[in-house]
Amino acid sequence: MAIGDGRGGGSGAGDGHAISTGVVVSNVLSGNLAGVSFKFATDAPDLCEYGALHLGPLLGDTPVAPAVSATLRWHDGQPPARNVVAARLEGCSRVDRDLYVGEDRLFWFRVDDLRDLYLQFGWHGERLEVEGDFYFRVGRNWTDRLRRWVSPGQAAAMRRRRFTTLIYYLVYYPCWWWLEQMRDLHPIHAAGVEVDGKVILVGGASGVGKSTLSVALAERPGNRHLSDSFVLQAGADICAVPEPVLLDEWSRGWLGSATDGLQRIDYPYMLGRRGYQFPGERRVARGRAAVVALPRRGPTDFVRRLSPDQAHQRLSAANMIINDLRRYYAFAAVIEQLAPGGLVAHREANLAKLTVDVPCYEVSLAAGDSSAAVVDSIVKLLSGQHLRVVAQRP
Repeated sequence: MAIGDGRGGGSGAGDGHAISTGVVVSNVLSGNLAGVSFKFATDAPDLCEYGALHLGPLLGDTPVAPAVSATLRWHDGQPPARNVVAARLEGCSRVDRDLYVGEDRLFWFRVDDLRDLYLQFGWHGERLEVEGDFYFRVGRNWTDRLRRWVSPGQAAAMRRRRFTTLIYYLVYYPCWWWLEQMRDLHPIHAAGVEVDGKVILVGGASGVGKSTLSVALAERPGNRHLSDSFVLQAGADICAVPEPVLLDEWSRGWLGSATDGLQRIDYPYMLGRRGYQFPGERRVARGRAAVVALPRRGPTDFVRRLSPDQAHQRLSAANMIINDLRRYYAFAAVIEQLAPGGLVAHREANLAKLTVDVPCYEVSLAAGDSSAAVVDSIVKLLSGQHLRVVAQRP
């Protein structure tokens, strides 16, 4: 990891620089995700400090010219009018209200549902450059303004709420796009744990307890953790996307002593959650999937084998439900205007190959099941043993 010396926390509201070209004196984080080197620079020290916690397992030395370079400038105030940068858009084609593309440069204003983020992309053969400008402003709601005026701590909390999304847009998403474009590795919403040298994927939409289950599975002696939210896949070949594991009070109670060996992250996460990282010896960077489990909560325990088409449909739908992945799909579709790669077709083909090559199961778990019972039921899938086998879903 390289963290440079920062000098300040962003420019003022009236500076008028959207997607500027000036060199930013900044804090720098560098590392590697699944084989792609990245470097992230920002002029916001608190964002860099958060990034060092969030990206911890990925950080390390990188080449002088990393494959992905990203810079974010933080501005306190309103974004400038579009005509401020109109001269820079000359010669560009307008392909959307907020999207302009030139020969080797692409401008994206009011990024997706994050209206105060502007991005600029450059693609140079095998190197992706991303420049961002984020405008931090309070809402028009008078209560937001009052909270910021009365309590500086409220303003700091409002800033922190943007950090995770910005790390996704400036680090994870560019790396994912590069890996999809260059290595045919595609992100899916699933947790991954290595058990007896084989990877169990726990897939599905949010709220089914993938993070909690991944911790419970990885707690068993000899097992190792890949990811709790996202993995990268090319068929059954799986690469980790390490992030902090966030556990609320219920999850911590259900897991019991399973969190004792994890590294606690000292950061005020929202909703009363605590953040953890697995120590290096309990992590694994890649593996090969042997089972896909799609858990759900229900009144009874059962395991149902899914056909490849059924599992593909379930995983593909879950990918669209999760907001962070849906945002990435829009991000990748935008860069498609600059560097076409047909990623949607490749993505679905790889997901179909996974569900053909690997047995997939729907696993219903009763609400009162202990963590040990749930782990046993999922591990048994590796050997074909089930709590209660139900006919394949029609």
